[in-house]
Amino acid sequence: MAESNFKVSIVIPAYNEEAVIEPTVRALSSALGAAGITHEIRVVDDQSSDSTWAILSRLTQEIPALKPIKNTGSGGYGLAVRAGLASFEGDAVIVSMADGSDSPGDVIAYAQAMADGYDCAFGNRFSGQTQVQDYPLVKKVLNRVANQLIAYLTGYRHYRDFTNGFKGYRRHVIEVMSPLISADFNLTVEMSVKAVLSGARAKIIPNSWRDRDGGVSKFNVGRLGPRYLATIGYCLLGNYIKKAGARARQPASG
Repeated sequence: MAESNFKVSIVIPAYNEEAVIEPTVRALSSALGAAGITHEIRVVDDQSSDSTWAILSRLTQEIPALKPIKNTGSGGYGLAVRAGLASFEGDAVIVSMADGSDSPGDVIAYAQAMADGYDCAFGNRFSGQTQVQDYPLVKKVLNRVANQLIAYLTGYRHYRDFTNGFKGYRRHVIEVMSPLISADFNLTVEMSVKAVLSGARAKIIPNSWRDRDGGVSKFNVGRLGPRYLATIGYCLLGNYIKKAGARARQPASG
């Protein structure tokens, strides 16, 4: 049964997204409002040099749920997301993209899953049940190989989209993940793997994806490959150290 007064926060990192941020925020606000979901939209301006912040500031006059903040530390996707995770107000948080590639309808499905009691909502772009538009072929092949490897290493073999950054987590799962250390897109893997290794219960939801309507993608496969591998190793080693030598809890004596 869904919790009453359940509030969801949408964290959106944004770096030079003047071409797309307004329609993305408007679409989210409209969809969440129509669904009756209590929410905030926390866009994190990652030191943009264009008019992203000016657009967000103007939109706050129309959209009270929009609460933009600035990433005042070092720049980077992971650091911007972490700034949002350090300040969100909801019972759960959904990390989404500024470029409109993630569907507002899927955001609603994630929110409803967590309001129903799931610890996490994990999107799956390649289930064959949804539309994935204009995903580059080489990137897709590398994506499938990487996700097969992560599934094998974590033992969470029924899921194949760990690198999908579009996911939702209840507040207590975010707390269990601490500390988060990734500064780049490898944060998506760090969060996914840490959630799985913690035993969090995730609902896997087929999600749509389409290429951005404007602006320039900041994702670079060649740069991120080694960072993904290092992140997976860090998470697995940390989990091993945490559990090594632990004894099973003894039943309490009557």
